[in-house]
Amino acid sequence: MAPEQSAGQITVSEDPLCTEPRLTSLDSSVTPVDLFFVRHHFSDVPKLDAATWTLSVDGEVENSLTISYQELLKLPQRTLPVTFECAGNSRVAMSPPVEGVFWGNGAVGNAEWTGVSLQDVLSQAGIKDTVKEIYFEGADSGQEEEEGLKFDLSYSRSLPLDKAMHPDTLLAFQMNGESITPNHGYPIRLIVPGWYGVASVKWLMRIRALDRPYQGFFQTRRYVIINEGADKEQTPKPLATMLVKSLITQPRRGKVFFPGENVIQGFAWSGEAKISRVDFSMDGGKTWTEARLDETPSDYAWCPWSFQWQVSAPGHYMLTARATDESGNTQPLSGVWNYRGYAINTIHMVPIEVAHHVRKPGDFLPWEP
Repeated sequence: MAPEQSAGQITVSEDPLCTEPRLTSLDSSVTPVDLFFVRHHFSDVPKLDAATWTLSVDGEVENSLTISYQELLKLPQRTLPVTFECAGNSRVAMSPPVEGVFWGNGAVGNAEWTGVSLQDVLSQAGIKDTVKEIYFEGADSGQEEEEGLKFDLSYSRSLPLDKAMHPDTLLAFQMNGESITPNHGYPIRLIVPGWYGVASVKWLMRIRALDRPYQGFFQTRRYVIINEGADKEQTPKPLATMLVKSLITQPRRGKVFFPGENVIQGFAWSGEAKISRVDFSMDGGKTWTEARLDETPSDYAWCPWSFQWQVSAPGHYMLTARATDESGNTQPLSGVWNYRGYAINTIHMVPIEVAHHVRKPGDFLPWEP
């Protein structure tokens, strides 16, 4: 089945479908479903029906389970606002260019996810003392290529046991109060708060308790940091917690302001701790002033921020935002290059112009003959 995309999004890749919204459209704390970025790994969206869908839970458990959609809904439900970001977001900023989908800055969003705690399902199955990780497999499948060889596989990832058993790790069936759409993982997807979106497996079909670290393709060959000159014999660690980051959503690049008060807005987030401050610069990071932070609806949701910029001097400016979280992590001015351009959290810059004054139609422009 060919995936559909929202008219409000930019197509970054057609096959597989990857779309992101324009930054200026991210103007509310909760991202509308049609503006939430889409990241598929294969050509087709799984054609699933909640009426016949089942989830299998097996491996190192006392009781293997097969759970229907209706049985899952009978468990205690909770709703959490959760922000997650595609691990390749902002890849366009990497220089020299890197391998992977060429994301801009819009592959991030905050939604209200309703579901049941994964912990409740795993507790029903009875996790054995030997368990190290929990494996998750989606219904999406296709072909990948590695070292010149092509092979077929399903999308799958794993979590360490402590993260899987955290009560806020969800098996979600609603997004912003409505059933999750096919593009976002209908009927059930995993939601892993604080981690890059790669961990939140869509179209979930199978859970398996493992007594050893999972070595799957998307765990060890993709979504890992590979630095320049990395030893191929070493297995890099899979991406997990999102790095602290902020984006300027208003104004857009190239916006023309006029002298007076102008409002700068954006969002900041971190997978490790709540945002403690956002600093704003109008000179590309030479000087900084603290911005205003709004309240966040949960520990896992992004923090809206704003700055009232009183400007009098016409000219060209480089607006810059820098976030810091409560653990003391701060965005770097420049990041360390890695082969696939993952986990990019360098400070965001937006060039704008301040004009001399508001011109009227018919006014003489000095550069015209």
